[in-house]
Amino acid sequence: MVGRDGGSHKRSTKKRATKHKKVKPIRRDGYTTRRALQEIDLSYIDEMAMRTTGRNGFKTSSLIKALLLMYIRGMDSLLELERFLRKHREWLYFLDLKRTTHGQMTYLAPHRTTYNKLINRLGIETMTEIYTQLVIHMIEGGILKGHTLSVDATIIAAWFKDRQGRNGQHKRSRDTDASLGYDSYRETFVYGYKIHVVIDVETGLPLCIAVTKAGYGESRTLRPFVDSIHQQYPLTVETLLADSGYDGNLNRLAIIQTLQAIPYIDLNPRNCTGTTDTEKRARRKKLCETFYKKERVHEYWVDPESDSFKAIMNSRTYSEQTFSIMRDSLNLDSYRHRGLVWATAHAMLIGMSMLVVAHAAIAVKRPDLMRCIKCFRL
Repeated sequence: MVGRDGGSHKRSTKKRATKHKKVKPIRRDGYTTRRALQEIDLSYIDEMAMRTTGRNGFKTSSLIKALLLMYIRGMDSLLELERFLRKHREWLYFLDLKRTTHGQMTYLAPHRTTYNKLINRLGIETMTEIYTQLVIHMIEGGILKGHTLSVDATIIAAWFKDRQGRNGQHKRSRDTDASLGYDSYRETFVYGYKIHVVIDVETGLPLCIAVTKAGYGESRTLRPFVDSIHQQYPLTVETLLADSGYDGNLNRLAIIQTLQAIPYIDLNPRNCTGTTDTEKRARRKKLCETFYKKERVHEYWVDPESDSFKAIMNSRTYSEQTFSIMRDSLNLDSYRHRGLVWATAHAMLIGMSMLVVAHAAIAVKRPDLMRCIKCFRL
């Protein structure tokens, strides 16, 4: 069909639609990644990871900030980070990425292997200590309250690197530190690592992080978490939430005796006698209450069938939301390294990125953006 201007009616309709198309408004609640990184002081890392041998290279705090830049900006690999720093040299000055070259201090973009050497040199213990000090800083700043905590875990797949074997056969190298475990999120078995996290329910921020093989039992990490919180963090924990995977008399007793907190843990009737699930659950409930009375801590008992128990347990959705943020905004599942050390560093850096963004959101007086990673990518 021909329009009045001699053109086709379909084309003129398309022009009018384009002309009157609504322009998407510019987001005005975004901030730069530079703003997020400049609000946090990581100078304590240089004292904790001071080198006693070798030449003077990049400062450890500068390299850690560069890695945080990679995660907050959503970069997929160390190679992408290296190319980004080479292209945007202003970041070299902001991150203070300089080292001595031929007797002179020079600003350089670190090679991607520099970060691998850094993570291997720091190890699991130092990375955990770095993370712990950052959490303490957030607690002292009043950002993390820790009145109600939630414990949960998720699995990430190990990285398999394709390679050519003998006689031209195609092979995939396996990460020997990982193991097979059932992932309830994917509803299948996954060969990889399990990320265990203690989350502050009020803010949804990770308080403690630990990484194990995927086949490692969740309940085995609860008591070490409780001891760490009691010894390292100046918190007054009132309640601790966990699913049935953490159910156990010794776990409950550790929460009560160490933290003086009420354990809200769903019942796990798997090993109880009974012909139906209802009978097994009733049996587990009776045994659990009897254990509380025997240990003289019955005042901490909360009936798992009560409405108050279910209402408190509903706040565990923060755990799922936290893992969702880690996956969608911080590339939790995009793990491209091998070994338990790098898996731990991967989880710790993601947790640090969330804490850095939350600290920046409070600094710019936007507490509603504490968990919005993408709001600090300008």
